[in-house]
Amino acid sequence: MKGFFKDILGNSLRSDKSRFSLMLVLIFITSFPIVMMVSYFILKHDAINNAYDTGRLYLSAVESIRGYVGEELRPVLTRELPDRFILEGMSRSYVASGVASRIARELPGFIFKDASLNSRNPADRADDFEKRIITSFRDEKGGREWTSMVQVKGMSYYVIARPGRPVTEECLRCHSTPEAAPKEVVEKYGREAGFNMKVGELADALFVYIPVEGPLAAAQRTVAWFMGIYSVFFGLVLMLINRRFEWLYERIDTDRRKIEEINTEMLTLNKELDNIVAERTMSEVGLKVADRIRNPATVIGGTVQQLLKEDIDEGIREKLNDILSESRKMERIVTDFDAMVRSKRFLFKREDLNEIAAYSVRLMERGLRDAGIEYQEELHNDPLRFNANRELMRIAVNHVLHNAMDVTPSGGRIAIETGVKKEYIYLRISDTGSGIPQEELHRIFEPLYSTRGRAGMGLPLVKQIVLEHAGEITIDSEPDKGTIVEMLFPMRWRERDLETKGSAGK
Repeated sequence: MKGFFKDILGNSLRSDKSRFSLMLVLIFITSFPIVMMVSYFILKHDAINNAYDTGRLYLSAVESIRGYVGEELRPVLTRELPDRFILEGMSRSYVASGVASRIARELPGFIFKDASLNSRNPADRADDFEKRIITSFRDEKGGREWTSMVQVKGMSYYVIARPGRPVTEECLRCHSTPEAAPKEVVEKYGREAGFNMKVGELADALFVYIPVEGPLAAAQRTVAWFMGIYSVFFGLVLMLINRRFEWLYERIDTDRRKIEEINTEMLTLNKELDNIVAERTMSEVGLKVADRIRNPATVIGGTVQQLLKEDIDEGIREKLNDILSESRKMERIVTDFDAMVRSKRFLFKREDLNEIAAYSVRLMERGLRDAGIEYQEELHNDPLRFNANRELMRIAVNHVLHNAMDVTPSGGRIAIETGVKKEYIYLRISDTGSGIPQEELHRIFEPLYSTRGRAGMGLPLVKQIVLEHAGEITIDSEPDKGTIVEMLFPMRWRERDLETKGSAGK
């Protein structure tokens, strides 16, 4: 059954690890397209913003040139040359197109167009897309600016369009009728287009086409690199987390095994203590039963003896003698049982003090190591056998060791030593802890007295156990110098030891 639950726990840990790894993979699969789309959206938006800023500057420059030609340069040239129309200095469209073509040398791929519904120059004639935008401006549906992504001959462009200026009286000099137009204009462009315009009419719009194929491709490459780095980073994180969890699961499994071992030891110790309690309980019951049997047996024996002094029939005398004999047997049995129970000899057997000490140290070895306390073990070379109750001795030794751990700081030392003194063996536990003040040293074996706010029943119990083993316990301590606890036990019980032990146990 124990192995069954162990397998279940191990499988559960492995299952948890698999579920966690699967969860990380699902997070990656879910987050990958989201991160990719968000990254591309940000980079695309940034590319479009850059295109818009550049296109806006482009249009502002061209509009400024057109305004300068119409408002300052053309009036001056008209005044100086009233009979001539110099296209290169007096036509806003011509000058704007020339300036735009020069700007385009620094911005390859950019296209500027002063698109018109009634264009004199065939290059400026509006196509269907541009006619639709100009119409929207004319109907005041397009506002003062129109922007969008468009496809032109399979290429992606970001387009900015702004309405041109409405036709003025000054514009009619060239755009009213062929007869009224300057001869230079008619000679260059003919008499078919660019005429019959009306004052206030919106006939054109300025378009700038900004190529975005390159920036969008660059954004896609950047996203691809970023997602590659993201995948590698996530893979490394997944690997590191898995390794970390592998270590964690191994640590959990190791701690689980140690806890199982400690739990087994505790269950065994608890069972042995239960047996001790049961035996002692049976001893007390046995004493009560013996007391109840002794009195009737004594009364029966005394009564029979009185009857035997009388003059009675020989047959009855013989039977009374049998009763008296059985009564004396009962008394002897009760006496022997009483002596055995009171001495508790059946709870003690020959034990090795070295083995008891080593076992206690093993139980506390991990706790000492985790607390950063150095421990030293100096056990006698030969077995130190004495009459002992192993479980009671373990309780006593463990309690003294726990007290030493509580008062010893990290970096301190605890030593356990066994040896022989004449007819006695000893167990000495020393520490480099805080020690006990001399004024309190004589009270440490008093029940309910404690220097650390505890119940104060530990050391009195230790002393009682030592006394039940016909032993002695001494404590030597100085503040900030540490404490030495020594337990002394006879290797062989003598009569006076048994008497002392018996009186201690009562």
